[in-house]
Amino acid sequence: MFCMLEGKKRILVVAIGGGGDIASASMIADSLERMGYITVLASIAWERYIYDPVPGPIRLSEVENPSKRGDYYILVNEDSYATRGGRLVIPQAVKASRALGREVYIIDMYSGVEGYVKGLSSIISDERVDLVIGVDVGGDVLASGSEEDLWSPLADWIGLAALFRLNGVVAVHSPGSDGELSTNYLIKRIDEVAAKGGLLGVSTMCMHDAVLLEKILKYVDSEASRIPLLAYQGRRGQIPLRKGSRVVEISLFNTMTFYMDSKIVIDLVEPAKKLLYTKTLDEARRILNELGIYTELDLEEDLARLNINPTEVTSDLLISVRSTGLKRLRSKKSI
Repeated sequence: MFCMLEGKKRILVVAIGGGGDIASASMIADSLERMGYITVLASIAWERYIYDPVPGPIRLSEVENPSKRGDYYILVNEDSYATRGGRLVIPQAVKASRALGREVYIIDMYSGVEGYVKGLSSIISDERVDLVIGVDVGGDVLASGSEEDLWSPLADWIGLAALFRLNGVVAVHSPGSDGELSTNYLIKRIDEVAAKGGLLGVSTMCMHDAVLLEKILKYVDSEASRIPLLAYQGRRGQIPLRKGSRVVEISLFNTMTFYMDSKIVIDLVEPAKKLLYTKTLDEARRILNELGIYTELDLEEDLARLNINPTEVTSDLLISVRSTGLKRLRSKKSI
């Protein structure tokens, strides 16, 4: 880990996997600050359906009381909030701001990878950043696209494509903790990155990290980021996630973060390469759909189309809707 930081001073840490990833990203940023680096925090604002039933990420225009607005980003504080579909939604980035007492950037996703890169580039310039680290909790960013248990690749791969264009670092924290790809499978994928010279370093949680993460999780809603805390505390065995639609096998690996060269990672993730110059979120989604990949945006739209109330979401319902959506997508692809 220290080799990749040589000569760096200011580091932008971005939660790329979903709104709740800001919890672990904040912990990683804090560990960097304890080593003497200056960090800037950023995140996407894509909340789970049970918190925000309007499909897709929160739009920047829907956020009120930001500290600053750019064309492709906003800077939020503890008083910021969003209004979607007539509902008040507090983005996880805002909750992290309340926990940490610091402002957090939110990156636009509706302008595809192009807008994502422009947003990060503006922050890099304004904050005089030397390095960008994109944090994915769980590790779906390493998926090839053919995995049957892959639920939410769209945000991860858009983030990966942006990191590649900015020569950034991919940080997979707590492999398998989102209940999608297994830890063993993800370690094999990390081995592939390492074999190509792309593994930059590995870190593990310390007591300070655990104390901070526990504090953040009193504000931020994230099942995936709670897994590494439980793992650090010695919890082992299976834990159900997402209303029981997924299961995590907790192990020591869930306390670890693997830092990888985005250029090597994207070389192993063919679908992400096809998103590199997308100009809208829907364009990126269509590209993945054409490859037979069902995304988190498809799932949210299918749930909304069925008029599913967030309180009605169950494990069986999620699995059923996803299975039906996959069949529909693949039947169209075969025509």
